[in-house]
Amino acid sequence: MSMFMSSCPDNQAKKKPRSTEHFSQLIGKVIEALSGKERLGEEEIEGAWRKAAGEAAARQSRPVSFKKSVLIVNVASSSWLYELTTKKRDIIKVLEAALKGKKVKELRFRIGDIKASVGDLGT
Repeated sequence: MSMFMSSCPDNQAKKKPRSTEHFSQLIGKVIEALSGKERLGEEEIEGAWRKAAGEAAARQSRPVSFKKSVLIVNVASSSWLYELTTKKRDIIKVLEAALKGKKVKELRFRIGDIKASVGDLGT
């Protein structure tokens, strides 16, 4: 009779459910790793920018935001904005290679402050 009782739905309902929190965290990490959404550090992004743009251009520009695969870069003047815009495709290829294969869908340039850190890079 105890064998019959152990398979009874009422007895199983009294058992503690297993915690799925650990499993959901694991799945979240796997999805994050596969989608390339790991956070990048500000120094890593700036280093990749120097490599992709070249030292001369990097001195006249500064990446200020990286969100949703869009890198926004402030440049010192309209001439640097034009110069970097003409090289956008090549820069994106080097950036993606330097940023652990993270996708860079778009690269936007704007004239702005190249000295101050905005602090929005590690996204």
